[in-house]
Amino acid sequence: MTLYVFLVVWIYIVLFYFVIKAFPAMIAVGPIPSQRKGIDMALGLAQIKKGERFYDLGCGDGRVLVEAVRKYGCIGIGYELVYPVMLYAKLRAKIAGVGGKTEFRCENLFSSDLENADVIFCFLTPELMEKIGVYIKQKKLKSGARIVSYAFAMKNYEPEKKIEHTRDNWNIYLYRPDIK
Repeated sequence: MTLYVFLVVWIYIVLFYFVIKAFPAMIAVGPIPSQRKGIDMALGLAQIKKGERFYDLGCGDGRVLVEAVRKYGCIGIGYELVYPVMLYAKLRAKIAGVGGKTEFRCENLFSSDLENADVIFCFLTPELMEKIGVYIKQKKLKSGARIVSYAFAMKNYEPEKKIEHTRDNWNIYLYRPDIK
């Protein structure tokens, strides 16, 4: 009986790993977890205020979004293309006690409505960062909206601030496009 239970648990773990880690890599961009210190530095750079709207484009498992909402009292909106990963992010938010202040949308980030965003967080590939720079130029953002990019720069903008790569983080960029 214990061997049977062990095998069932093992199969569930393998399936869970496939759904959360491997499957997204096959249809979109695979998950690249961000480090805790890097997340803290990026969120600090964004200067998030209580009640602001924090958008995480390609939020993955929701760790950055949940931390922003928990630590700064903002309202979190996450976009994730892969439905099982988005469900996992929702579960993470609920377990962290911030489920009521978060919203997750299973949509392509290029269909996102960014007009109400105070802070936009991106941890995307260089190719997607180039596309998101063009996409953001086409959108009407709030005056004073900030964009924080973890790891890769946007080609269309000059960063206001940059934190250089260290052992604990990738490059982190802060942009204030002030598009009118």
